[in-house]
Amino acid sequence: MATDIGSCEQSEHKTTLRPVIGLTENLPKRDLEQITIQAIRTHRRLRNAAEARYEEWRQSPAVAACDTVGPARIAYVTAMIDMHAQQTVLSTLLDMLGHVPSVPAD
Repeated sequence: MATDIGSCEQSEHKTTLRPVIGLTENLPKRDLEQITIQAIRTHRRLRNAAEARYEEWRQSPAVAACDTVGPARIAYVTAMIDMHAQQTVLSTLLDMLGHVPSVPAD
């Protein structure tokens, strides 16, 4: 497909988790909202953990070994993977719910 110079065509690519949809599609909205609120709280916890692992990594001494990035960076990468996986769960639930429920700070 041809585009004019200066125009930008972006395809919308959104990842959803079909198992989450299948498990929750017939739930009452009230129950789905409770599950979504728990997912928000889990995401916040994982985000905080990832931020802490990042600070630990940044403050850790450099690793001299060529075959590893070191335990602090591995912990950070693992925490980020967990957080992003949860974000996909949360995004799927929010799409199904149709709104972002109010969740007080912990």
